[in-house]
Amino acid sequence: MATFEYTDTFDSPAAAVFALLTDLKARPTWIKGIQEVRVTPPGPARLGTSYFEAGKFSGYKSEKTMLVAAFEQDRLLTLATEAEAPNPFRESYRIEPLSEEACRVHFTVDVGNVPKVAEFFMRQEMKKAQPQNAARLKSILASRTAREERLT
Repeated sequence: MATFEYTDTFDSPAAAVFALLTDLKARPTWIKGIQEVRVTPPGPARLGTSYFEAGKFSGYKSEKTMLVAAFEQDRLLTLATEAEAPNPFRESYRIEPLSEEACRVHFTVDVGNVPKVAEFFMRQEMKKAQPQNAARLKSILASRTAREERLT
């Protein structure tokens, strides 16, 4: 199993970050390469939610169905393929509140059955992709905050 980890600090409340992470339909806005998503049942993710994703990552087509395997409100979201999947995949977002208006997010991605040669290239790609994903999340959160401030 290849594990890729990244941690970043967000100038947003943990609840706001968690709300965006659990909006699985919004993932294509912050994860480059996702072309199609299906969420069952519709709405914010919760334990047992089924999530289908299709896309192209580093030139390779990918399709996978994951379930919300762990869920702690405003603290933890884990999506994982079934254990018997040919290419097991698990991604987890653990949120650590730092104050009322800031938090730290720990991103972890585990990919199974990765040949050593491919793992090297995946590691290089993830070193770029994870910070870029976090930056896009921050941008979306900032836009939402600005929009909410204009409405009040």
